[in-house]
Amino acid sequence: MKPNIVVVQADQMAAQAMGAYGDDAAKTPHMDALAEEAAVFDRAYCNTPLCAPSRASMMTGQMPSEIGCYDNGDDFPASMPTFAHHLRAVGYHTALIGRMHFIGPDQEHGFEERLTTDVYPADLDMVPEWGRPLDQRLQWYHGTDSVFTAGPSQATVQQDFDDEVAFRSLRHLNDRVRANQAAGEDVPFLMVTSFIHPHDPYEPPQEHWERFSEDDIPAPKYPAAPSPEDDPHSHRLRMMSGFDQQEPTADEVQRARRSYYAAVSYIDDQVGRIRQRLEELDLLDNTVIVVTSDHGDMLGEKGLWYKMSPYEQSSRVPLIVYGPDHLVPRGRFANPVSLVDLMPTLLELSDAPAADVAGMSLLESARREQDGKAGPEDRDVIIEYLAEGTHAPQLTLVRGQYKYIVCPGDPDQLFDLAADPHELQNVAASAGYVNIVQQLRKELDSRYDPEKLESDVLKSQELRRLVAYSLQQGKVRHWDFNPDPEQRYVRGDFWDALGYGQVRTPHNS
Repeated sequence: MKPNIVVVQADQMAAQAMGAYGDDAAKTPHMDALAEEAAVFDRAYCNTPLCAPSRASMMTGQMPSEIGCYDNGDDFPASMPTFAHHLRAVGYHTALIGRMHFIGPDQEHGFEERLTTDVYPADLDMVPEWGRPLDQRLQWYHGTDSVFTAGPSQATVQQDFDDEVAFRSLRHLNDRVRANQAAGEDVPFLMVTSFIHPHDPYEPPQEHWERFSEDDIPAPKYPAAPSPEDDPHSHRLRMMSGFDQQEPTADEVQRARRSYYAAVSYIDDQVGRIRQRLEELDLLDNTVIVVTSDHGDMLGEKGLWYKMSPYEQSSRVPLIVYGPDHLVPRGRFANPVSLVDLMPTLLELSDAPAADVAGMSLLESARREQDGKAGPEDRDVIIEYLAEGTHAPQLTLVRGQYKYIVCPGDPDQLFDLAADPHELQNVAASAGYVNIVQQLRKELDSRYDPEKLESDVLKSQELRRLVAYSLQQGKVRHWDFNPDPEQRYVRGDFWDALGYGQVRTPHNS
């Protein structure tokens, strides 16, 4: 019997802020418990540290540059198959509940049902302009306010959204049981539940804020920003967000980080509720649960906040895969993986035909590591950054203990993560690393033509700015998704409606 699959994705949830990844200050008991019985990937990366292109890449199994989805103001083609298309084609019911930051007129991308709208607009509102001075800030840039105003709130846009996502996810699990009862067969399902927390602004519920009232949230280990000469990209990000003009105090940093940890704790509660509902409905034994995020958050390290950086806090993500023993190897896995590996993982689980994608099944990666057939240096992970805050394509290659970063006009960077896990020493110009730099540069050169990629990105930005401007003239039609009205409760035949809606407690005596 094919397993059900539940993917829970948070937004901007950094691996380093979770108990399962070694943070003693975190309060994430539900995700930690899941990790105890799961495959946990300790070195999982996003393929671009920005929401929309990261999610499009994850869903298609392709790098952002391959699908032409460069930034948060870019769509990807409706004709590009996603894992929702593939699973739907082999008999799965597919549903998206919550955020996916789809840009463009296709707001479903293969899902049979989408049960909520998105929290952000779906139009071409966030098109970068690489030639624009960074101090000429566009309205949608991340600013400093999220740090300076962080703290608990009674109600926020993000809280309203995520409360609805959680409610509809639990009810959708009920609905899958109802549908199977009515059909007289067990149709496997894919449910993708996607929350906006702990994304800034850092405004957690009061309840979760209070959980940290007697705990010290750790300060950033290395809060000083690198020099502009050594790391121009970090300087650009600070300038774009305004942190070069206004630095938060230690108390403001602590308050923002406490707010973030509280928001992660909120996500943990929702993971616990989903697992509990699966158990209550007798679905858990045949369900694979994946917990992940689209990227991390710098949280004040190196003077940076939010994402957009290739540093570990921004580019690493949690990736936990829980499921039946015969499907999911248990343990912790050190070989680097990335979000493009999710699609082939779901294809393997669903017994769908293999697809020509950039990733490898996480299950296969885990098996190879367990069997000693692959080590950390045997497979590269690529991270692209092609959006605001850079002036040219930034490409990062992770191979084993090394992370190599290139961007035309910037100094090359090489970090030896085994000797320097906090990425403090750029050894790209060090004599002892000459051969490593040559090998990694050769690999990037074999994969990319930076001049052509830069030309493609600039042309795309130009065309999208024209399209975005023109669509705001005259009668405006937004692409935002509005769910269909639901047909539920008692409609039509009275007793049939009541009978369909009933899901009895399993094994009720």
